[in-house]
Amino acid sequence: MQKMVPIIFVVLLFSGLGGAIYYINQTEKSAKPESWSAFIYKNGYNSGRYDKKDGFDSYPNCKAYAQQQSAKLEGAAWECGLNCRFDSMRQGFHCETMENK
Repeated sequence: MQKMVPIIFVVLLFSGLGGAIYYINQTEKSAKPESWSAFIYKNGYNSGRYDKKDGFDSYPNCKAYAQQQSAKLEGAAWECGLNCRFDSMRQGFHCETMENK
């Protein structure tokens, strides 16, 4: 019986570790749907002037809108950002990812 105690302890320890990792993974997943934002830079990326439109449900929809607006502005630079929020410390928008493909 005393030989089983360390084995049971190790099994319980690894089970607890596995459960903790699973719980952390579940809480890290985003429960909200993806939201893409289009940024159209009228005077180039470094100008700080841009038009922004939110609420796209996918990258292809955001890209189509951005390319259409870019064509109206004679090929203005554009990007689409995923889940963008205003960051007051940086005085600008911060996105999980930015794409222009």
